[in-house]
Amino acid sequence: MHTKTKLALPIVLGSLLTLTLAGCSAGAVETVSDTQKDAAIAELVPAKIAEAGVLRVATTGTNPPFGSLGEDGKTFVGFEPDLAREMGALMGLKVEFVQTSFDGLIPGLASGSSDIAMNSIGDTKEREKVVDFVTYYHNGTDALVAEGNPKGLKADALCGAKVGVLRGSLQQNSMLPEQAQKCIAQGETPPTEAAYPETPAALMALQSGQVDAVLADIPDLVVADKANPDAFQIAGPSFKNPNPGGVALPKGSELSEAIHASIKKLMEDGTYDDFLEKNDLSHIKVEESVINGAQS
Repeated sequence: MHTKTKLALPIVLGSLLTLTLAGCSAGAVETVSDTQKDAAIAELVPAKIAEAGVLRVATTGTNPPFGSLGEDGKTFVGFEPDLAREMGALMGLKVEFVQTSFDGLIPGLASGSSDIAMNSIGDTKEREKVVDFVTYYHNGTDALVAEGNPKGLKADALCGAKVGVLRGSLQQNSMLPEQAQKCIAQGETPPTEAAYPETPAALMALQSGQVDAVLADIPDLVVADKANPDAFQIAGPSFKNPNPGGVALPKGSELSEAIHASIKKLMEDGTYDDFLEKNDLSHIKVEESVINGAQS
């Protein structure tokens, strides 16, 4: 239901953007879940992480309903923080959220500032060259435009438009270039890319008229549309992303098996379904988790 005022979105997005631009920062180590450690899963945790007793999870904190900062400005809420806390509990670890920009998530794994990254990250063949994935969702893409869609744009027809995308995203690296090629083949002007460090920044650019559309994951756009229905509308058709998404880990990480076992257990006992329903994300459900499930 549309309940927020027209001013709500800029205020929320401005706060999220300020937190993001502050740079990479570590949050407090949390002990939230009452779930008991699973001895078999805990045995799979690499000794160095087990001895530290902490699972460091990189996230932007600006991606509701997947993950964002709560009203207190300190607690991470959403589907992925819920999942991370339960995985940590099963492994016998506390969880520490490390906040960074989206395009800093994978470099952070390489530098050792985090153990895993969870931020609606799509698994692709290109990314699998540098990181491993343990999958837990299958997302889709759509376009958000100004209310009334003054330029008559569609998610799969953005010729001539200036399009906001998340830097480092599937939409920037694959989907928009594919559309550009089609536009050129049809004798039309290709879309112009405007890349932003976080989706909230792209949405603010759309609201201020700096871009004509934002191409992004469907849940991000649904949240924005509901928050400010007088400013935005979704311009389909939506389409399923070609690859699943999930936890990203350093390439060859011994932690992959423990993460995989944790997610499988949460799928089997119903916790995974509960978290999807709680965060209105049941449409992204997958039936099984795999390690490195990219198709393209």
